[in-house]
Amino acid sequence: MARLFRLVETLRKAARQTRQDPRVALQRGRRALKAGLGMARGMTAYPAAWFGLLRPRDALAQAVSELLIVGFYGANARSASARLLARQVARGQLGAVFFVTQNIGTRAELQGLLGLFRANGAAPLIAVDQEGGVVQRITPAHGAARLPAALTLAATLTPEAARDLYAQAGAELAALGFTVNLGPVLDVHEPDNPAIGRPKRAYGSDPAEIARFAEAFTAGFASAGILCAAKHFPGQGRARDDSHYGVADISARWSEAELAPYARLFASPHPPEMVMMGHLRHDGLAPDGRPATVSPEIVTGLLREKLGFTGVILTDDVDMDAVSHLMSREEAVVQALAAGNDLIMVKNLFRYDPLLPEHAVRWVRRAIARGVLSEAQILASAARVRALRARLRGGPEDPPPERAPDNRP
Repeated sequence: MARLFRLVETLRKAARQTRQDPRVALQRGRRALKAGLGMARGMTAYPAAWFGLLRPRDALAQAVSELLIVGFYGANARSASARLLARQVARGQLGAVFFVTQNIGTRAELQGLLGLFRANGAAPLIAVDQEGGVVQRITPAHGAARLPAALTLAATLTPEAARDLYAQAGAELAALGFTVNLGPVLDVHEPDNPAIGRPKRAYGSDPAEIARFAEAFTAGFASAGILCAAKHFPGQGRARDDSHYGVADISARWSEAELAPYARLFASPHPPEMVMMGHLRHDGLAPDGRPATVSPEIVTGLLREKLGFTGVILTDDVDMDAVSHLMSREEAVVQALAAGNDLIMVKNLFRYDPLLPEHAVRWVRRAIARGVLSEAQILASAARVRALRARLRGGPEDPPPERAPDNRP
């Protein structure tokens, strides 16, 4: 009943917003309705998931468990979705979870959820977006100081002062129990960009300036033990559309200069541990028209090989319309892994699947049988993610991140 009430309230809010921005309001209302219906359908498989009746236990299944970062429904530890996710983490079926705005309740509720995911010695990657400005999930109500938007910060602070500010923010995240910040944004600033420019999420238009402040971000959060994921590769700043609602085509306006912030940051003393792929279309980089998220030419050819990135590559949420309107969740997971991603983000809300970990293993097995994936590739990706988790624990796989060669465009 509580979920139904929240769904109705979301739809009412979307209706009120229609006068101000009809397109965005209707899209949000549709997404809320999809989430409610998806949750209801998914609950039929909940008992089997809860008791692990279909859980595979072989080495490949253990490797696949490292390759998903999964979202959940609810904002407190009473959420059935969160409780199941925590149980799957404790059983070793999943190694990473992420929070979105809808998961952030009161400070006590947030602490309850984080405690749930870390119960009984579990040590998953726990991620959140804490960029600053409008993209700050953890607020003063949860014990975190306000962070300025990236563009504002770069205009008012030195990189050294920014690093100190980010170090404080990292300590606040770590104190709560988060381990990953999904930032910094390495996109270039274009004022007319709806997802990056208008909210001032980029540090500026100069690649060197972007890289300096991005390094302040990674260095500051690293000082508190927080891992960072630079985004949105290969560059979303000049896109005209928001990839939450469809593929953002960057073919006409993107330039190779947008790779420069990544190359500079990779060669810096504080490279990011992860890079997040954007749901971006570039017909010149990926002639088949597929989004960058599932493009081998962009993930492996451009990011891994040309720029020499050696860390973990993760996708943006494959349940976003930009991908889910083009392919099934199975196709998205398999194609993303085949492209070279190590960690696949699945919000698991619109088509709620309690058996997602079991299904992911099945999808990978089928892809290996068809020759689309190889077991060696899966094991290599799993090893990169395990090394990240071991760094957080201070375990034996705790090498410093490899510095990429200086391949600045």
